Amino acid sequence: MAFYDSADLLLRLKRLLARPSADEAPPPDATMDITLYACLEEAQLHWTRELATHVPESMYTIEKLTTADGGVTYDFTAEPLGEYEIRRTPTGALLIPCPEWEQGGDFVPAGQKIRFPGSVTKSFANGPWARYVKMPTLLNAANAPTLLPVHARQLLPPRGAIFFCTRGGLRDPQPFRDIEDEIWYGDPDKGEVGVLGALKTQAFLKGSEAIAGANAADWWRFIDTGEGYVKGTG
Repeated sequence: MAFYDSADLLLRLKRLLARPSADEAPPPDATMDITLYACLEEAQLHWTRELATHVPESMYTIEKLTTADGGVTYDFTAEPLGEYEIRRTPTGALLIPCPEWEQGGDFVPAGQKIRFPGSVTKSFANGPWARYVKMPTLLNAANAPTLLPVHARQLLPPRGAIFFCTRGGLRDPQPFRDIEDEIWYGDPDKGEVGVLGALKTQAFLKGSEAIAGANAADWWRFIDTGEGYVKGTG
């Protein structure tokens, strides 16, 4: 058992639910462990989607898209969650999404594929490349969790407990919602940021990407300083 691996998550969920070692609660599956793993699997999908929306950088993967129809469409290897970026090459220009009828854009989003305006065929010397969050698959004794960063997996047991309690409406999930909220949001009154705050402030100057030219050494920035600047030497 390793920190926040499948077995550890199952143990944490059992402790959270205060289930006895000889559990007689009627599971819909063959064993209680299978039921609880199914709850953790749903929890991982829930929180992967949330992180992909709020802090996608924590789970981004980079891959080259492939075509099975001669360049009419290009495929992701998994369903993308949240926003994604498409580049011509690994370090090339970003492609701009657009609707099917717009000829001024670069590509048309199409679920687990991209295509091109007017259904034209395009080929790439080395691309296109995608930066995105993959939809998770199974989580059980044989399949490890994929949610990243690892410390964010602290969210999986309470969300798994919520799914467990809402089966058939037999138990009250609210205590576990409260635990989950504290882990996710923290307690601002006490200066506790939670997982969300920690990830949003993790990178120094995070948010400067939204400022056009924030990292460029523009000549006009030096007008009032008396300092000289020659492009390529600063």
